[in-house]
Amino acid sequence: GHAGQSALLESRILYPRRKEKCLQFFYRLNGSPQDKLVVWIKKDDGTGNVRQMEKLHTITADGEHHWKLASIPFSVQTKFRYAFQGIRGDPAKSAGGISIDDTSLTEANCPTNIWHIRNFTSLFNSTSKGDYIRSPVFYSSEGYAFALQLYPHGRNSTPYMN
Repeated sequence: GHAGQSALLESRILYPRRKEKCLQFFYRLNGSPQDKLVVWIKKDDGTGNVRQMEKLHTITADGEHHWKLASIPFSVQTKFRYAFQGIRGDPAKSAGGISIDDTSLTEANCPTNIWHIRNFTSLFNSTSKGDYIRSPVFYSSEGYAFALQLYPHGRNSTPYMN
């Protein structure tokens, strides 16, 4: 194959009930550093055909070959389908490809804060009861800052007893 080759994976036609949408999925780009994953929606073009394309998001390879979560907000009120387009980068430097898993479409706003913990198994195996990790600082839609603490094996005591 050659650079620029692409493949398209489309959903079935969907009929929205609400305007706001959130498309979430896990992806992994472990091929060429120039590989891209483009997310599209195809909307009703006014004639009843679902063929008016709108680009929602482009994900480019970043050299990290682990699974990541994408959350893509969009609005649509006519029948539509979403599509994933994989575009091949440099075939001479490609030892993998583009993977997608656990696709979910909801008719709601996307979450504003997601804490992705990498290599949880290693974290779990290297900690004991009472050890914790702290999340990055998140901000609520009202502007409040907050962080979370996770105790993989539980706390040494409950919040009510010492």
